[in-house]
Amino acid sequence: MSAITFTLHTQQPILATSFQGDPNSDVSYPYIPGSMIRGALIGRYLKQNPAIGDDILADTQVRHLFFSGQVRYLNAYLVTKEEYQPRSLPTPRSWFQNKGEEPLEKIYDLSRMELSDLDSGISPKPVKQQFCSVNHTDVILYKEERRINIHNQRHRSKGRSTEAAGEVFRYEALDANQQFQSVILCEEKDKQVLEELLKENDNIWLGGSQSAGYGHTKISEFQFHETWDEVGKNQSLENRIESEYFQITLLSDMILQNEWGQYVVKPPIQLLAESLDIEPEQLKLQKGYMSSTLIGGFNKKWGLPLPQVPAIASGSVFVFKSLLLDLQRVKDLEFYGLGERTIEGFGRVAVNWLNLDNSTEFSATLPKFEPSSTDPPKLPTGSKSAQLAKEMAKRLFCQKLDEKLRQKVSEFNIEGNISNSQLSRLMIVARKALNDPELGNKPNLQQVSDLLGNLPSNASDQFEYAKIGNQSLERQIKEWMSGWIDISPVTIAGESYDLSQDENLAPKYTLLLIMAIAKKATKE
Repeated sequence: MSAITFTLHTQQPILATSFQGDPNSDVSYPYIPGSMIRGALIGRYLKQNPAIGDDILADTQVRHLFFSGQVRYLNAYLVTKEEYQPRSLPTPRSWFQNKGEEPLEKIYDLSRMELSDLDSGISPKPVKQQFCSVNHTDVILYKEERRINIHNQRHRSKGRSTEAAGEVFRYEALDANQQFQSVILCEEKDKQVLEELLKENDNIWLGGSQSAGYGHTKISEFQFHETWDEVGKNQSLENRIESEYFQITLLSDMILQNEWGQYVVKPPIQLLAESLDIEPEQLKLQKGYMSSTLIGGFNKKWGLPLPQVPAIASGSVFVFKSLLLDLQRVKDLEFYGLGERTIEGFGRVAVNWLNLDNSTEFSATLPKFEPSSTDPPKLPTGSKSAQLAKEMAKRLFCQKLDEKLRQKVSEFNIEGNISNSQLSRLMIVARKALNDPELGNKPNLQQVSDLLGNLPSNASDQFEYAKIGNQSLERQIKEWMSGWIDISPVTIAGESYDLSQDENLAPKYTLLLIMAIAKKATKE
């Protein structure tokens, strides 16, 4: 397929609102949606051609570029700087890592193996990084940077907060100084008009709250490709379809409707069969690693949000028995995608991605980024500005820790027969361990370990039979004490803050988590 690629450099945070977080916050997607890019280009085109008027569908070129389905606007994912795959892709949900393995070194693909094939010492958990680039059995994992800003609602006419309109809300946006590669699938005849809309080093505003310091982006590296493969140069389609499996990986969220027009979240067997011109009975699902999400949007013309609909999340993997595939049918499948709103980048599909080497294990690393000209200048070491930035980074990092703690407490419940006296005893020891005089009033996890190791038989049985999830309370507490916090550093003006800069943070929040879970159980 032919395509145009270009890079979007975020000069300000971008707010591409998704349905995450609490009602008083807007949390951005980890990428720039294709619908947002398409909408911005429609606005540019109409501004350049004011004679079109209100009936834009009467214009032939408008219909072809934005509504026909022959031109498709894919999501802009993080740039990788890797020649074989310059645009990262969603991490497959069939990938797992060994729980507690830091730094991450190995990934296991359970779409090609069974849980029983793993070593007994491996406890699999999903890979947390949402994007990846793949070169045979070598994987680089990527995670977007975010910025959290607190805002106050203002009265429209008075221009300030009032008792009636003064709520505090939070934006968690894609941070500035990041690069995302966007792709437009098109024909060569569309190159000239799209190049006029995407001029080199031109400014474009994307997303919400543009008047409040969000959305400024620069366009660069515009390039037309006569042949372009979404999964990278090293994985041609001709080689991929020759496999003992028929595997589908979603490279974006997929919106499906059933025969009654209801939105559903299930394997897309019917649509897949229609696309490949085969009977649905031939698609025998062997494995599936699927997650769901909610999709919405905003219509700038109407000034109204779009309806919220459930969708299959990107990275979902479906494995079928081997099939004889028609090459042209598979090409059409990867070009057009499946489901609803495919013009906006939904429903992207890769056939037999990662199957070339028949690998079940991958070597994983994190990217090594070099500072670019768009990186913020580093403040002079030891200056008051640097100290202030460091203090701000620390406070924001602690806010993230508090949020993580609240999330953990809401997730876990103690089930089974354990007396309130034992829970109170655990809380008392954890509270004393928060400020151990022998360690200079620093937190001391050893006190909790000593409690668990010296319990009478009756109390030990209660801690053993009380469950959190599938584990005993005692074992879960010990796992928390060995490490449970996985929060990325916070950086402000080049000054970063993370767990390694304060050895007391991890044990402190672990003790707070133990106390909160025990207190929650006593109330229940």
